[in-house]
Amino acid sequence: MTTTFIISQILAFLSFWLWLFAYYWNKKEKIMYTVITANFLNLLHYALLWALSWSITKILAVTRDSLIVYKEKKHFNLNIVLGIFVILYIAFAIYTYQWFISIFPLLAALIYTISIWNWDEWVVKKAAFSCYFFWLIYDIYVWSYVAIFSDIISIISSFIAVVLWIKWKNKTKKKEK
Repeated sequence: MTTTFIISQILAFLSFWLWLFAYYWNKKEKIMYTVITANFLNLLHYALLWALSWSITKILAVTRDSLIVYKEKKHFNLNIVLGIFVILYIAFAIYTYQWFISIFPLLAALIYTISIWNWDEWVVKKAAFSCYFFWLIYDIYVWSYVAIFSDIISIISSFIAVVLWIKWKNKTKKKEK
C-alpha cells in the first residue's frame, strides 16, 4: 500500500463519520454544512485514487450543496440551476465514460441532486437508499475499502430510516382516523 492510498482511506473514513453524523443536526443548514465538508473530503479521497467520475461528482456535490444553502438563505427558487446540474451530470457521464460502472457515481449524484433539491424527506430517504447501491458497486470497482464499508453501513442505515419512516407514517395515519 502506498502513502497516497492510505491517506485516501483516512480521508474516506473522516468523510464517512461526517456523513454519519450529519443528519443528527436539527437544522437543515447545519446538515448541509456538514455534508459539504464530507463531500470535500470525499473529493480529495477519490482524487487520490484517480477516480475521475467520483472526483467530478464530488466537485459538483460541493457546489450543489453550497447553492442549496445559499438558496435557503436568500429564499428564492433556483430551478434553472437544477437544470444546469442535470446537464452537467449527463455531460460528465459521457466525458468520463470508460465502462458502464464508470457512470454509476454520476447517475447516483443525479438522482440524489434531484431528490434533495426541494427537500422532501421521504423522497430523499428513498433516493439515498437506492444511490448507495450505485456507490457501493463503484467503490468496489476502485477498491476503496473504507468507502465500501461506509456504503454497506449507509445501506443498512438508510434501509432502517425508510422502514422507520413508513412505520411513523402509518402510525400518524391511524391517529388521524
